[in-house]
This record gives sequence, C-alpha cells and structure tokens, in this order.
Amino acid sequence: MHSVTACRRWTFRLVCSVLVMSLVSARTIPVGATDLAKQYPATIDFSIQNQSYNWQTGPQDVWRLESFEYQLGDQFQIKLGPSQVVLGKNGSNVLWAAVYPDQPGDILKASGGQGDHITSIWIRFHPARVGELFPADTVVKQGDADLIKQARRLVNHKLRSSWHAGARPIVPSRESVVIDCETSESERRFYVIDTNKQTARYVDAFRQQTLSVPLPLEQGQAVRIFDQVWYAFDREYALFAVKQQIDWQQLKQEYRPRAANAKTNQDLAETLNAMLAELKDLHLYVRVSGRFLNGYQRKRLFNASPAAAVNLIGPLNQIKGLRWGRTQDHIGYIAVDSLSISSLPDRFEVALKQMQETRGLILDLRANGGGAEPLARKMAGYFAEASTLYAMHQYRSGPKHTDLGALQKRIFAPDQNWYYRGPVIVLQGERTMSSAEAFVLMLAACPHVTTMGDRTAGSSGNPRQLDVGAEIIVNLPRWVPQDASGKSFDTVGIQPDVPVKAAPEEFTRIADPVLTAALKHLRKQTSDSERTDAVLVPRSGNNTQQ
Repeated sequence: MHSVTACRRWTFRLVCSVLVMSLVSARTIPVGATDLAKQYPATIDFSIQNQSYNWQTGPQDVWRLESFEYQLGDQFQIKLGPSQVVLGKNGSNVLWAAVYPDQPGDILKASGGQGDHITSIWIRFHPARVGELFPADTVVKQGDADLIKQARRLVNHKLRSSWHAGARPIVPSRESVVIDCETSESERRFYVIDTNKQTARYVDAFRQQTLSVPLPLEQGQAVRIFDQVWYAFDREYALFAVKQQIDWQQLKQEYRPRAANAKTNQDLAETLNAMLAELKDLHLYVRVSGRFLNGYQRKRLFNASPAAAVNLIGPLNQIKGLRWGRTQDHIGYIAVDSLSISSLPDRFEVALKQMQETRGLILDLRANGGGAEPLARKMAGYFAEASTLYAMHQYRSGPKHTDLGALQKRIFAPDQNWYYRGPVIVLQGERTMSSAEAFVLMLAACPHVTTMGDRTAGSSGNPRQLDVGAEIIVNLPRWVPQDASGKSFDTVGIQPDVPVKAAPEEFTRIADPVLTAALKHLRKQTSDSERTDAVLVPRSGNNTQQ
C-alpha cells in the first residue's frame, strides 16, 4: 500500500512538472512564432565567381520580432528589444535583412562603437543562416509593410558596401556575417564577422557614410522636378528611336501622380528612378543627396578570373587600372581594367615597351567598365597602321523620338612614335562596357588583332548630368551608339571574332578558360622561335605619322 501511494505521488509530481514546463514553454515561445529557416529554405550557395542575383521583397517578407540579439563570444554583442525585420530574397533565399527596433538598441560589446544606440541594422549573411539569426521563438507575426520603403532606402545606401557585384547582392561565404548599423549618435558602425575564426572586425572607414536624412519638398516642387526630367528625356534621349516599344507618354501618366505625392527628395528620386528604369539603360542613373539609387541592371556574367592570371601568365606588375607580365614562352599580357586615370596612356606605353621579344600580346579588357574614350584612342594608336574609322553615333535632332541627326564618325589615329606589329588578341565580355566597348572597336579595326571571349555590355550613351534641384542628379544618355558599319550595338553588344563560352563555375583562382583559350590560340598561331626583338617598332623617322 505504501509503495502504491508513493507511486501515485511520484506520478502526480511528474504530471505537475510537465505542466509547469509546458506553461514555461508557452510563455517563452510566442503564439504564432515562425521558423524562417522553413519559410525561406536555402537553395543557392556562395560562388567564387561572385554570382549576383536579383532580389525582391513584399509584405509577406516583413516580420515582427519579439527581440533581436547577436553575440560572438566575448568580442561582440548587440541587443535590440521589440523590432521588425524586412527580408530581401531571390526565390526562397534570403540575401539581406534590414532590422528596425521600436526603440534604439544597444552595442554592448565591440572594438568600435561600444555604447552607441542602434536605429537600424543592415545584415548580409548566407541564406542558410536566416533561422540562426532570427530564431523561431523571436518571430511572432507579420510586420508592417510600410517598412519596405525604408528598407529599400537602406538597400540603396548599403548594398555596395559588401558582398555585391554590379549593384546586385551575391551570396556571402558561410562563415561571413556583416552587421552594418545606423546609430542615434549619427555614426555608422560596420562590423565584419567571421564565425570560423571567431573574429568581429570593426571597419571605421564607413563611420561618416551615414544614411542621409530626406529633405522635405516645397509644395509643387516635386511635380516641377518631375516635368523637368521627363521633358529633358523627351527631347534629348536618342535611344527612343531604337526602343520604340517604350510608351513615354504612358509612363508620364503613370508616374507623375506618384511624384505629386512625394513629400521628400528621397521619395521623388525613387519615383524618378522607377520610371527611368523602364528604359532599361545601363547608363542611366539617379543620385540623391550624393547616393546612387539602384536602377536598372541586367545579368552580365564576368567571364574572367583576375586571380588566375598569375597562375597562367606568371608574376604580374600592377598599378591602378593596369596589370602586365609575360609568360615563360614569351607571350605578353596587359590587362587594362579602367579608362578613368588620365596618366594611363603613359603607363600603358611603359608596359608595352616591356613586351619586346614577345611572339604576341594579349590585351585583357574583360574587367573594364569604361571611362574616358580619348584615353582609349591614345592606347589604340600603338596598334593602328593608319587613321581608322571605328564607330559612329547620332544625337536627337527634333521633337519626334525618331528625329535623329546626321551620322557622326569617330576616328582614331596611329601613335606618332611607336607601332606594335605582332599578333594581338583582345579579350572581352559582358562587363566590357561604355568607352571600353569603343576601345574594343578600335582594336578590332586593326588587321593583326583578333577579339575573343563573349559579347560586350552593349551600352554607350555619352550622357550629360541633369541637376534638377533638391539634391537630385539624373544621368541622361544622349546618343545612339553604332559600329563603323552603322549598326547599333545598344543592348546586343559587340560580338567577338572567336567566341569562348564557359560556365561561371569554370572560373576559379587558378583557372580562366578564356585566357587559356587565348594563350592556346597565340601558341598555335606562332612559335617561340618566331619572337623578335622588334615587336614594338618606331614609326618611320620615329616622329612622323604613317
């Protein structure tokens, strides 16, 4: 009997214990909590080729948090009370998060900014970590969709600071977490977390690059600015003649009422940006209070691995905008990565003179996004036999969108002193853009040059900047770009003589299929015994132009 009573007492205590645990659990896990790891399953991974992705966010991607906290050992800790988070995603993959506390949170431990108060956090992380960063017991319900507008501002301001390519997010490596805070102290606190090494590095370089405060607009100012921009494009944008599917009047009717409702310069800039993105022009951008908005972008694969060049060529000399070296079997290599440095032609000449005794030369323009076309003309002059037509263009000439002026020819001349007479291969791809595309056209017009790789970006606008007030700047492209035959290469790009197709995963730190193909082509075209001491030769008399 005693044992039966004891057993009943034990059972009663066990039941009570279970009930207590259930009550505790009910209190600590909010009703309706959501497991974001299940809500947003990760299906994409980090790529060494910096694969970038489009993103989207909607009301279903805004969540109310009971709290938010991130801690890394005894090095780093931030803590927020009740908050909301907006998630940006590609498919089901979360690429970024913007966290907004109801009241400023705290930087409790950090090597910089400790004691500051957090007003928002921009977080970059691997999609598989979303459930770890936002545990299910903190995600209580859907949040306020009005926060999406603020989150988009944060994206425009922060995206180019980490893990991006071409103004689109890429997937961070699994161990990397970036926590980028705006604070009540008006200082930006940027931290790079490495969960493998257990380090939290503070980057002070971003401290003053805070999110600007939107400027209020005067009554009627938004509509006046909108009309100024719309009419400028209506009269000057030459590519309407090519993009005849664009209904510019319809876009005015759609976006002008939105502009009329804009209360701040940020609101208006975003409306202008949305309208102009309909033109699908890579040369078109809107800048507000010194910050670029993320406008139209299209997927452009980078068909190069700069890191692999050392493996395939050998040691490289490097200065800003230029890399050069030569293989052991005497093939020269010069990568021109920019056209925005005024001294570049002089530096290029120095590099080119080091290509004596080579059997051929590779000019790599795959990473070149453009700059000043006159710089390209100076460098192309080393490969020209005579003054050569390489491109043409047309501006608008009247009020109709199809009114275009006479074709204007663009010609480059030989360098007066030097001529490179060996075989040349020019490498190009979809990241080769703007003035770099003109550079490709110049070089392709030279008889001893072969172009290889992929099509170029197909964007050359010769833009002017519209300063419309309220700290808003709009870039207005003005011409229709054409090759020497008069064919427009807008959107379609310039095709190479020898296409080299390769998947993104084929480009690694030691492998570059396009550069490998160029080396193979040159080795087949020439032999090591054919190299000469006079690949770079003086012009006749060294001071006259042929």
